[in-house]
Amino acid sequence: MSFNNLPPTWTTQPLSDPARAADVVDLMVTLGDRRRGTFTVLLCDPDNHYRAALTLDLPEDFAAPLEHPTPLRDVDQHHDNAATAGAPHHHRAGTADAPHHRRAGTADAPHHRRAGTAGACSSALDPILPAVRTAPGTGLILALGRPGPPFQPEVDTEWAEAATRICQAADVRLLGFYVASANHVYQPQLQTRAAA
Repeated sequence: MSFNNLPPTWTTQPLSDPARAADVVDLMVTLGDRRRGTFTVLLCDPDNHYRAALTLDLPEDFAAPLEHPTPLRDVDQHHDNAATAGAPHHHRAGTADAPHHRRAGTADAPHHRRAGTAGACSSALDPILPAVRTAPGTGLILALGRPGPPFQPEVDTEWAEAATRICQAADVRLLGFYVASANHVYQPQLQTRAAA
């Protein structure tokens, strides 16, 4: 998978094709994003065409596998009261210019106590899902940019499964979840798949 495979007209083609989506993830998740650890959200219209991307920095411990999973309950309740005004934007989670978006595990975000991957994933998606839900039919492609080896099945699958559950609970279409490491982009195998 490589962004070099994308034709000049890729924005007019649906990203429901996993190979094309992986190439777009390769284009959107920079090497710096991968080294730093980021969560990238690609917003797609109802016809699955790319419309915008948001990139969020992750806490340093985002790749720590969860030892004792906590079931996700009522994930959607955290999205109902968030501000939905304005267009999607580029955002770095936990920065001084965006105090309302908190990193997972911060003391001032009690409903996001660090619960391993599910908590970090939920914290990354919390500021985004309310806005997505205001545009019916919007689809998401989610990408974990991370350092390390091309495949970390335990970490990668936890992130993919957490993102799938969160999107399903929020009634948001998830077109795919990808992992972008230094030289590789792939889609982890899931035990359960989100309906696209």
